[in-house]
Amino acid sequence: MRLLALDSSAASCSVALWDDGKKEIGSPVVAHHCKFMDRGQSEALIPMVDSVMEEAGWAFGDLDRLGVTVGPGSFTGVRIGLAAARGLALARGLPLVGVTSLEAIALEARAEDGNKDTAVPDTLFVALSAGRSDLYFQIFSRNEDVESAFPWQATSSPGAAMLEDVPGQLPQKGLVLIAGNGAPLIRHVLATEKRAAGPGHQIIYAGGPGLPDAAAVAVIAAGREPETFGSEPVPLYVHSHYARLPQGRMKEVAP
Repeated sequence: MRLLALDSSAASCSVALWDDGKKEIGSPVVAHHCKFMDRGQSEALIPMVDSVMEEAGWAFGDLDRLGVTVGPGSFTGVRIGLAAARGLALARGLPLVGVTSLEAIALEARAEDGNKDTAVPDTLFVALSAGRSDLYFQIFSRNEDVESAFPWQATSSPGAAMLEDVPGQLPQKGLVLIAGNGAPLIRHVLATEKRAAGPGHQIIYAGGPGLPDAAAVAVIAAGREPETFGSEPVPLYVHSHYARLPQGRMKEVAP
């Protein structure tokens, strides 16, 4: 199976190509471009798609599936990615798989010290900056299905909380890994409040930019069943009021 994955849901823009026929000889991600940016995804995304397709020597007719992040994230960025993915899927008659930005971050979460001897976390807390002094978050536990490409299982729905309220959302037992670009903010809050972990409770932090990436989207989308026709992925807005336009423009909003 050959798959094209897109992400423009946060402060970056990325595209990846996946070919599961390459698993035996190397990484199935055969081409990948990523650029960190707060704005400009609408101008960058399609040229980036063209670039990875040229790099891999693929034509759009070679694709079997598309994957895209559905949010939560930037209101504009989520819609840019979904619009591009839907357009390509419709033009080529390809199935489209939606992946949340929090799942994409979760897949690549690693302890920042890089110590291979670190115990496997019991829980993963993904925190993505939502602006306006709050965070999107979701809690995951270890996936017991060893054959699954996605090592985590969601134990909560995606949510949002003000930064100062996040410590109260953290699991209170076991080894907790905090990932996402909100992790440094949470670490600062916990240090400022001098909150000590209780017996049998430890918090560690993931390194890296903590942003969703199309390479992770490709891995997840390749192992997930596509949406059925007529039920294509839709934007995931945790803050419903962020997804509303001013009253005078409400008629322009499309589902």
